[in-house]
Amino acid sequence: MKIAIDISQAIYGTGVSVYTKNLAASLIKLYPEDEYILFGGSFRRSQELVTLAKKLKGIPKIYHLPPSLMDFIWNSLHILPVEKLVGQVDLIHTSDWTEPPSRLPKVTTVHDLIPFKFPQTTTESIRNTHKKRLAWVMRESAKIISVSQSTKEDLISILKIPEDKIVVIPEGVEDRYCPQSVDVQELVKKRYGINEDFIFSLSTLEPRKNQARLIKAFKIVRKEYPNLQLIIGGRTGWGEILEPTEGVSLPGFIPDADLPGLFSGCLAFVLPSIYEGFGLPPLQAMACGAAVAVSDVSSLPEVVGEAGVLFDPESIESIAAGIIKAIQDRSELRQKSLVQASKFTWEKAAEETHRVYEQVLALKKI
Repeated sequence: MKIAIDISQAIYGTGVSVYTKNLAASLIKLYPEDEYILFGGSFRRSQELVTLAKKLKGIPKIYHLPPSLMDFIWNSLHILPVEKLVGQVDLIHTSDWTEPPSRLPKVTTVHDLIPFKFPQTTTESIRNTHKKRLAWVMRESAKIISVSQSTKEDLISILKIPEDKIVVIPEGVEDRYCPQSVDVQELVKKRYGINEDFIFSLSTLEPRKNQARLIKAFKIVRKEYPNLQLIIGGRTGWGEILEPTEGVSLPGFIPDADLPGLFSGCLAFVLPSIYEGFGLPPLQAMACGAAVAVSDVSSLPEVVGEAGVLFDPESIESIAAGIIKAIQDRSELRQKSLVQASKFTWEKAAEETHRVYEQVLALKKI
């Protein structure tokens, strides 16, 4: 089988980037008899894509063009068949941003429908891009991979996509996310100026991630745990700047290498997001043995199962109560977290994805 996979989104440090890199790496490792063309484009960062494709042991087909131009060519005009760039292959796997025309069978991964469910949290440009792209996905993709049951239900209810066209394949967690030694935990804590017990949250700083309510809830929690610190990691997105609050630290982007130590060392990991297509940080935290407390909405209950505490993200009091319960039940939840996280592997995701490829190609032969 000769498969072309779009890796354009793999260099931006997002959840989609993690998905793209790990799925491609696992497919190539598990199915070495297949040939993988890793294609994508960037104007300023095309060399990064070439380097990544080679590191993943795929065949790079990288074009030196800006994403905005490819959006116009593929999503708007819908011209220039992708075969012109990748050559003759058996199947195309696209994801997230551009949907090139092709005469070949296509599989597309849809991560979330944020621009449709929460249009106020995105720009008009992003909304228009996703609407155009998904219109082609609905029309041309033989199968759609959804990363959660929640996203599948959104695809059916919002876009009216037939249920039998959608396959739910959850994401996985990398092996490096595992419980860290006390020495590693203390080293990372020192790096971020953490002197007391702390709770940890990780997400882009933007309204949908609900950090403002989290900080208000933390003030309630601190009445019971006066020396507790709250560390909110993540890049600055958009929206109102969070007000400085005693005990709250906003270190910005946190390198992947530091995350296992922070996940392992926190009293609880908290994600109060209003919506997640999947939710990798809670899964990564659980793999490190953290007690987790997350919103009871969208895909997050699927990810944490019975291993975490659920709360209402619209209620400051509910968030505070969830954090306190996670701290109090930490020993029990830590064991449950490790069991739950072990259910999600990139190898399993790759096996199920490869099965979709085989099904699509089998349908073509009929």
